[in-house]
Amino acid sequence: MKRSEINAAIKRAIANAKQHGVHLPKWADWTPDKFEASADGMRHQKLGWKVVDFGVGDFPNCGLVVLVLCSPLVDEKGEPLTQPAQLDGRSYPVTGFARKYLFVQAGQTEPHHFHRQKARKEVTVLAGAPVTFELAWAEDDKTLSKKDVEVLVDGIWHHLPADGEITVHPGETITLPGELSHIIKVPAGGADSIMLETCTANNDNTDNIFPFMTPKGNPVVEDEAVLYQLLDEHKAVALR
Repeated sequence: MKRSEINAAIKRAIANAKQHGVHLPKWADWTPDKFEASADGMRHQKLGWKVVDFGVGDFPNCGLVVLVLCSPLVDEKGEPLTQPAQLDGRSYPVTGFARKYLFVQAGQTEPHHFHRQKARKEVTVLAGAPVTFELAWAEDDKTLSKKDVEVLVDGIWHHLPADGEITVHPGETITLPGELSHIIKVPAGGADSIMLETCTANNDNTDNIFPFMTPKGNPVVEDEAVLYQLLDEHKAVALR
């Protein structure tokens, strides 16, 4: 992606949050220089923005913006730590979960994916457009099952066929077991959507499994100044 596209996507996410009264951390609009001066704890925990197009190169149709609010410390391989850590003279407790905002623009999708290490995640649609989830159980890394799906929304069970869809409205929460593969869709022509995901800890480097594609990490094209701190561009990382 171009830096200008990344900046514009984050700017749009911040504007949507303000419009809907969703309060972001005070550092959400900090520049990397301000992070470097003020935010060792956030760097160690890899908090910040992530703009994802899955290497497809079609962000308006396939992608999302993530703002990580809480995340476990990880080792050099990305595995969550199971013991408290001493970093820069401060003690960081073990964190068994992560929390993040998901900003999905009208017309965007997130491709089919599931997790093995991340046992469960709760996704609440906070504001904006309703979100449609297409669901199927994973059989292996490249195959989805044809068996029916049962899924919880606000504690109520819903029965769907394989590859069935359920729409989650603002204020509702869907519970997704790790091996329940899902596509996220926000309809075109309407509002963007803001979600809050709370999930069990996992290794994000290895535990996002896409059965029908292999996401690519393409370098950023630097066509304008960096305006926001991306979590993959922190100048110091945990346990380096």
